[in-house]
Amino acid sequence: MRIGITLTSSLEVHQKYIELTKKVASLLAHQGHGIVYGGTAYGMMITLAETYKQEGGKDLCGVLAEDLMNVTKNYKKFEHLDEEHVVKTMEDRKDKIISLADAYIVLPGGYGTFEEIGSIIGGQVNKLYSKPIAFYNHEGFYDTLFNFFSEMYDKKFSKIPYKSLFFSSDSLDEILEYCLHYSKKELVDKFVK
Repeated sequence: MRIGITLTSSLEVHQKYIELTKKVASLLAHQGHGIVYGGTAYGMMITLAETYKQEGGKDLCGVLAEDLMNVTKNYKKFEHLDEEHVVKTMEDRKDKIISLADAYIVLPGGYGTFEEIGSIIGGQVNKLYSKPIAFYNHEGFYDTLFNFFSEMYDKKFSKIPYKSLFFSSDSLDEILEYCLHYSKKELVDKFVK
């Protein structure tokens, strides 16, 4: 299975998040899964990529965006990608990662991760695809976001409860089990009363 990963690019976070990223990359490599990510060689993204390759991972796919390359200082791609795609914009990058991934795991992240969360979940809500999406909710990192999703549903801004859209756990084993045994869910059509 090829898994799209979204995570922070920062390395200034607590060491526990760096270790979490290494754990994910190592387990995916050992179990023979591929990774699709932003393809860069900085911050937590290089931690993910280096660990995956050091642990024997054989399917590291990077999707790089030209617009981000043009505005980001010291932007570098990871040199040991097994597959590389260069697209024009960040929007194209998100679309490409989603199209290449069989499943999606959301690790703790910042604004860029939130941007990707909106695209990933939005596509699921709009029935553009039905793929396993899982949040690695380490020590409740995403609890506040999930509370907001519940409030949005309670106030009728969405017809779909968030638990119908994705899985959440603080156990990587549970997350992989969910992804491997995912069955398509029939979601409420948002345009039908």
